[in-house]
Amino acid sequence: MPIPNPRAVTFDCWGTLIYERDSAATYARRVALLDQTAAKLGWGAAAEEARGALDEGWRRHWSLWHEGTASSSPEIAGWALAALAARRGRAAPDAEAVADLGSAFASAGLEAEIRALDGARETLERLAAAGVRRALICDTGFSPGSVVPRILESAGLLEHLEVTIFSDEAGVPKPDPRVFEAALEGLRLTGQADTTVHVGDLRRTDVAGGRCAGMRTVRIRSHYDDRSALPDADRIADSHDHLLALLGLA
Repeated sequence: MPIPNPRAVTFDCWGTLIYERDSAATYARRVALLDQTAAKLGWGAAAEEARGALDEGWRRHWSLWHEGTASSSPEIAGWALAALAARRGRAAPDAEAVADLGSAFASAGLEAEIRALDGARETLERLAAAGVRRALICDTGFSPGSVVPRILESAGLLEHLEVTIFSDEAGVPKPDPRVFEAALEGLRLTGQADTTVHVGDLRRTDVAGGRCAGMRTVRIRSHYDDRSALPDADRIADSHDHLLALLGLA
């Protein structure tokens, strides 16, 4: 059954609107950037150690994300460099080296092949034509809030989003209801969560967060089907075409 007459729809980013075609290649690029930074610092180059250090930095980001703490490329760069320094018996690098590596990590995302999910642009266009407000609520990783809009623009999606909320800028990731409330405030729908819908691919962050904020939820599984044991969304969409049908706009 369709979800009747939503006043606004908020969207998750990765796996919902866009995806990276070869994330392993981009990760390898960041390993190389870390190794190059070590060489510039006079630590010598060792790609295998650099990969292990970057893995350590990423795991810390992942763990904090699950604990409700936001982070992105600057923090991951600092953790990775600190891990590499420890492996090589060196003192922690200065803030300038960390900042430069963080910027390089972020810029690597702009070089990646990132595509819109099939039908994503058409979904946003159809919502706009129907007068339904649109916002993005994005948890950041290597690509911070300063970079993701450029990626969305390249994918032809940014112009159709009225409000964009990023966890590294908001200070908290999903499922914290504050990021959902920030999106609704930007849309001038504060206190009207029950008239809105959040669409995302993850039960822990998108479904739980949207529901906690008082929104109705749709889990889209065309790119990733989250089969965890956590509570599911009000509706499940197999594609963006199916999503439009669930929103009564097919």
